[in-house]
Amino acid sequence: MSVNDEGSQFSFTVSGDEGGEAAAAMPGEGGWVTAAMMLREGGRVPAALLRAEQPAGAVFALGWVMAELFDPRRRVSATVRQPPFDPETQLPLVQDLAADPKLVFLAAELAEYLHWFPDLGRPLRLVTAQANKKKAAVTAENLATAEAADEAQADDTVHLDDTVHLDDTVPAGAAPVAASAPFSETAFLAAVTGLNQAILDAFADDPERLSAYQLGLSLSDLVWLPNIAAPGHESPAGRPSGLFGLFARPHLAIVHTLLSGAGSQLPSGAATVVSRSLDNWADWIDVNSARLKSPGGDEWSAEAEVVLRALRVQGWVWRSVLIADPQVAVQPGMGAWVQAGSSIARAARMTSEVILRRFWPVVVIGLAALGGLLYLVISNLSGASQVWASLVTVAAVVGSGSWGLSSAVSQAFDGVGYEIWNAAKLDASAWNITWLPALTATRSERAKLDRRGVAMPQLRKSLDVSSVG
Repeated sequence: MSVNDEGSQFSFTVSGDEGGEAAAAMPGEGGWVTAAMMLREGGRVPAALLRAEQPAGAVFALGWVMAELFDPRRRVSATVRQPPFDPETQLPLVQDLAADPKLVFLAAELAEYLHWFPDLGRPLRLVTAQANKKKAAVTAENLATAEAADEAQADDTVHLDDTVHLDDTVPAGAAPVAASAPFSETAFLAAVTGLNQAILDAFADDPERLSAYQLGLSLSDLVWLPNIAAPGHESPAGRPSGLFGLFARPHLAIVHTLLSGAGSQLPSGAATVVSRSLDNWADWIDVNSARLKSPGGDEWSAEAEVVLRALRVQGWVWRSVLIADPQVAVQPGMGAWVQAGSSIARAARMTSEVILRRFWPVVVIGLAALGGLLYLVISNLSGASQVWASLVTVAAVVGSGSWGLSSAVSQAFDGVGYEIWNAAKLDASAWNITWLPALTATRSERAKLDRRGVAMPQLRKSLDVSSVG
């Protein structure tokens, strides 16, 4: 196995059935022997060693990247920047990359994730071959744009904001590369499809990795399939009914199962937090379903764009949690704890209501018996001193009985209190990563959301443009 320095950063050659870059380490004489040392010495890194060194979240991220590569819509920015990105004064972040540079970046990311699985080197090469062609075309276009800008500055005949195409001015060294090996979108998508099948086959005997990979695909679909398409390009999954179906109980059960089945392939505790956040979104969409589609049919309403944009942002937050991105804090903040406390109070109220509703005859009989006893004491005794002494005796008996009962109940519910605390912490962590749409709500909608334990986002009317109107 050797690394190919010629070409691009994606290229590598595979010797035999194993190959790819490696960063794992294994014990040897005199210390640890890294995979890079083994490569220089002509050795091979066992695939099992690479898999053992694979970090949690890598397989999920692999599925997410594969979904982005297969659907061009998912290669665009997940957020709308304010102020807008200006390519003349700013270097782009990943989210600012145009479709072609984003494809090149995703292909590089794909190669990084798959180096943990050298047996997939062959189908990966078909993808990176097309990505290398796209990279050559992007490089040529960047050089052409730079040369055109230099010429415009020199003779002041071409404005800097004019569009410069690849065919207008192409450097001599870059044009033959793009011309001799043009990029083919059809061949690229076919290569991605073949790689997906190879990944599924490779993970067939590894349920946790298979669940984590499918989770990456499913969660990306959940975020990106609903969309406001141009007329004539609509799909059933992109309509409001498609959004409702993705957050309905049957489909969410599949996503929850994949989250649970991924096991050690996800960061510790991330699956339960994301699962609870998904339920928050499902409750919010259920309450606001009438606001998302037009009254006359299965068409998006005017407010749908705000919701779908928030869903894209939420998807990236979920992804960051599931790959243990240090930029996303899972520890809940004060606002999340306030919402969790409200959930506990709501749960206590509902529990009390259920107990009273189901056991009200016992409560009524107890109160009636106590009332009858007090009536007999007051009516049959004479003198204020005797009455008060009897009342004190009755209160002492009732109090001791109540204390004994409450003591037994408190001991029985000690474990329940601990579980309630864990549930509150989970709820706070879930609200800390939940990004709901910034839409104003009516009093009725707020009441429905409150009954379900869904917190409305805090709107800053001077800053959240989407909340105006």
